[in-house]
Amino acid sequence: MGIISNTVSRDSVRIKYMIERYREIKKTLPKGTICPKKIGNQTYYYLKYRDGDRIVSDYIHKEDLENLTELIEHRKHIELMMRSLKNEMTTAKKLLKCS
Repeated sequence: MGIISNTVSRDSVRIKYMIERYREIKKTLPKGTICPKKIGNQTYYYLKYRDGDRIVSDYIHKEDLENLTELIEHRKHIELMMRSLKNEMTTAKKLLKCS
């Protein structure tokens, strides 16, 4: 095995590990989006997400809004990182197949 093949092989192991770690973290984070709803002069916030075929809408208390927003943004970031890692894995597999 050449130096490049060896490096790509080790990198693919790292990518698999990172994807698995991100999957574990993602399971602990809330899914969905925060939707504001204006009723009269008040704005209320709801977390909307899918549960099977249903769309669930949960009320968010104002004191929980900032924390929940950060958690959802963190989940979106993790999903983006996972997509990027999967693309890297595809490239690594192609490189290993050619060598």
